[in-house]
Amino acid sequence: MIRTLLIEDDPSQRSALEEYLSSLSDDLSVIAVGSVGDAHKIRQSEHFSLIISDLFLPDDTGLNFLKHVRETDDTPFLILTGQPTIETAVEAIKSGANDFLTKPVDLTLLKKKVESLLETVSLKEENRRLKARLADTFSTSGVIGNAPPLKSVLERVNQVAPTDVTVLLEGESGTGKEKIANLIHENSRRKDRAFVKVNCGALTKSILESELFGVVRGAFTGADRDRAGLFEAAQGGTIFLDEIGEMDLESQVRLLRVIEEREVMRVGSTQSVPIDVRIIAATNRDLLERVDSGEFREDLYYRLAVIRLELPPLRKRKEDIPLLFNYFVTEFNEKYIKSVTGMSAELKEFFQNYGWPGNIRQFRNVLEGMVVMATEDILELKDLPTDMSRTPGRKDVTDEIKPGIAMDEYEKAIIRKNLAHFGGNREQTAKALGISERTLYRKIKEYNL
Repeated sequence: MIRTLLIEDDPSQRSALEEYLSSLSDDLSVIAVGSVGDAHKIRQSEHFSLIISDLFLPDDTGLNFLKHVRETDDTPFLILTGQPTIETAVEAIKSGANDFLTKPVDLTLLKKKVESLLETVSLKEENRRLKARLADTFSTSGVIGNAPPLKSVLERVNQVAPTDVTVLLEGESGTGKEKIANLIHENSRRKDRAFVKVNCGALTKSILESELFGVVRGAFTGADRDRAGLFEAAQGGTIFLDEIGEMDLESQVRLLRVIEEREVMRVGSTQSVPIDVRIIAATNRDLLERVDSGEFREDLYYRLAVIRLELPPLRKRKEDIPLLFNYFVTEFNEKYIKSVTGMSAELKEFFQNYGWPGNIRQFRNVLEGMVVMATEDILELKDLPTDMSRTPGRKDVTDEIKPGIAMDEYEKAIIRKNLAHFGGNREQTAKALGISERTLYRKIKEYNL
């Protein structure tokens, strides 16, 4: 049952609003009072999912009551007023109001706002239940979602986190590999020690080696002092090697030795330093394909992939989009002092049908821009960035197909043309063709391209 507290001093308006709100749903019950004092009393013994309050009341203001509510919880709060001003609206939002409605109340608009606020309540409750189920075993560390592919990953995280086993996280960019690495660390026996992150793709070979393994004075120009590397900085804790597939072969050899010997040797030194560090690696590349092409060491791959966890892309967990929407919008409302409470049915359908090539990172960035620019409390299709709202048509290529030519000749020509278009970049070519890099590499060898 959804319990709603209505505070309105005018008896006729109070009665009319109570009757109308109660008619919206069989699951919605309304308790109506005429003063802030009565509201304080009833909140001592009752819990409410929604509060609707007049701004000016006989014994106090709705804003003061709102501030009192915000000291203890984030119950959705709708302010009603017959004397609207920009200053009042700004003060209401700053005080924590979720929305603002002028009198006389437009019942259609009230219904829309109440339904939006109650959907927010429902999503928060679902988030709370999800976290409660997982709290008995491990902290979720802000990982939001309830889709089966994600739940499967979280169940495996729960199994591997307490161990010291090396983990390889695979998945497209933006799927949350760093969050999962954090989650593993936070639920391990090493949680009170360092969690060190390294972006292997952002550093040149020489810088990567000195950063990872440390350096002794005089090892190269500019090495004017001894310096410990990130493996030593992570002593007793966890090191997260992101974009491990970009590491050069020479650095891979050194990393393999660290894993096997459990010791590091600083660049320019002959002395080894014992280490006790858990390794978590991540990649958005097909490492087995890079093994086949000679760009990644096979022995290192199997050392890193003791446990492999593949994170699902957002397009394979679309049922989580409403939960993610609520989570991010709540964050951005607080950050930018906005009052977005929901999304239209059309926008929700668009979100769930969109491919999200940048996954959760892209979804979060899109929502941030939409909330910043929002002029209404409900986000609509018109609020989408222009590059997303355009849906270019696909050219029908059937007219270009000539009868009598073997299928493999077409496939060969398509692959050759795409490779040329992307300058030989196999990752981009595979993505454009909708196949894995491993499959593309096999086709390149098969057709001798």
